[in-house]
Amino acid sequence: MSSRSSNPETFGGIVFRIWSLRGWVKRARLRLKVFQGSDIDLANTHGDVIKEVECKKEEEKTGILYTTFDDTSLFYYLWTCIVCLVCLHPLIFTAMSVFNDIHPFLRSTSNLNHFFDFIFLLDLFIQTRLQIVENGVPVKNLRKLFDNRVRSKQFIIDVICLIPFHLVPGFSSSFFFAKLNKLLKCYRLLDFASLTEIRTTSPHAFRLFKLVFLCFVIFHWNGCLYFHLSKIYDFELAFLEDWIFSYDKIINPVKAECITDIPSDSGFCDTRQWNSSDLQDLSEDEIQEFFDDLMPTEWGNKTKQIEFTNLTRQYVLSFYWSALTLVTLGEQPSPINTFQNAFEIFDTLLGLVIFATIVGDVGNMVVAINLGKSEFENVLDGCKRFAVYRKVPFALRKKAVEYFTYSWAHGGAQVDEEEVADFLPPRLFGEIAVEIHMDTLKRVKLFEECDSRLLYELILKLQPRMYSPMDYICKKGEVGTEMYIVKKGFVEVVSEDGQQIFVTLGSGVVFGELSILNIPGNKNKNLRTASVRSKGYSDLYVLDKEDLWEALREYPQAKDSLIEKGKQILAKDNLLDENMPKDDEEDEICGPIEERLTRYQEETAELEKQIEEAEIRIRNSHREMKMRLFRVETNLIDMMNRQQQK
Repeated sequence: MSSRSSNPETFGGIVFRIWSLRGWVKRARLRLKVFQGSDIDLANTHGDVIKEVECKKEEEKTGILYTTFDDTSLFYYLWTCIVCLVCLHPLIFTAMSVFNDIHPFLRSTSNLNHFFDFIFLLDLFIQTRLQIVENGVPVKNLRKLFDNRVRSKQFIIDVICLIPFHLVPGFSSSFFFAKLNKLLKCYRLLDFASLTEIRTTSPHAFRLFKLVFLCFVIFHWNGCLYFHLSKIYDFELAFLEDWIFSYDKIINPVKAECITDIPSDSGFCDTRQWNSSDLQDLSEDEIQEFFDDLMPTEWGNKTKQIEFTNLTRQYVLSFYWSALTLVTLGEQPSPINTFQNAFEIFDTLLGLVIFATIVGDVGNMVVAINLGKSEFENVLDGCKRFAVYRKVPFALRKKAVEYFTYSWAHGGAQVDEEEVADFLPPRLFGEIAVEIHMDTLKRVKLFEECDSRLLYELILKLQPRMYSPMDYICKKGEVGTEMYIVKKGFVEVVSEDGQQIFVTLGSGVVFGELSILNIPGNKNKNLRTASVRSKGYSDLYVLDKEDLWEALREYPQAKDSLIEKGKQILAKDNLLDENMPKDDEEDEICGPIEERLTRYQEETAELEKQIEEAEIRIRNSHREMKMRLFRVETNLIDMMNRQQQK
């Protein structure tokens, strides 16, 4: 060991150390490039940054093989729709393979199985490229996505679905077992339902459709199982009273082509008359034989039989039996042996559970649909009781009820914007609000060149408000504390008595913005210059004066720009007087109550400090004055004593 340790470094070791040093230098340069000019702690973030850079390099690769998909994207949703349509084939026809008459159709469409397998294989590839979220960040690293998918249960299901059981001996002769593994892929139907429920604007209608489809699938499979049991019991020999399937239970309908009993008519039906009393003494077999002879002889050339295929009759009757059994309506022949009886009991119990689930889901659906309306009706009833209890005049009661009716009919009572704003993240709701109001605010002369950040802050402070017909929004001479944006409806600018209408304003119009800016020299002194009332039902957005000035304090340059632009607008209308005394404290009055209290406390503390300093100065001056008086008195006494001594 000592001899080895004393040997010099080998050439390979030197090369390895140089290579390691080169890699370290490369990583250090990446770190410096990322954090250059920042105040991030390099010592604590080196490792994460290197991983992030590696992921970024992985994401920069282009091509189909390096593409990742978001599970909320339109492409993935459409692809899920395609996969679900393919999944419907095994879901429906695997069970229907019990009907022998459908086997030719399954053989003729066997080439489609290769296409379905290709879709499943492609879906397996797309699923390995489906993005996941870690710590709130979408992961696009292909290796991580592939590892995550391989470890999931769905990956095992996808692989099993691709096994060609139709080539395996023992399975190839049966359509049912050859396609049984494809049923596992039907879990993608649940994915489609989840994605559609998120995207659709009618979720209740989609849930109802999903419930109906689920019932159809259950009835379908149960009916196919019933027909399979009928095959075991040889339904070809069954009669009408047997529990199993029988053609006597679903005969082909017969249509009468003879439509008249008038002898003079060319279509006269000449049939033998007979009475039901003639059949009283006959047995059931004799009655059946009588009608069997009667049909061809009396009605053979006067009727037309509508023929249905055996497959149609078999499937329809089996589906009908399944639906009646599962919803526990009965009306089928009774079982005739132990196995049939056990199967009937099990199917009925299963139907009870399914029916209870369906009733529960429908009930929950109805409750969810009517929940909003029930709450609205409770408020309406409370308003009516309040009006009666307080003896409100009938005209006002009618106006209140009409307002409730309008707000519900036009969706105003069905959407709570404040609740949506509280639930959504502030930034996301801000983006939605900006999309709605930004264009409207930019069309206002006062805000057309305003900073977009200030507009963003103002939009977040808008509050919805609704007015009834002939309600005054503001009146002439009132102090302006709000600005209004007409969202929907019309408002009228009227005279003080309301008799004369000057102009009608529609949606998108903004008014009242000049009265909340406290523009120096405004002849109106921030008072309303006109009365505005609602023509019908009007939806408005309101911006409060305090909210405006709270936002302007964060943007002083925008504040000066708005006031200057407001002066220009007032000057054009000859409403600006530069010689008016400026109220310096006007801006300070505006603001939230908390800030006002804080400002008042600071001013009070400053005043108390000044009073304390003044008291100290007064005490010091009193002390100095007393000392001066004492010295004067002492000098005077000394002078008097000296004079007496002389």
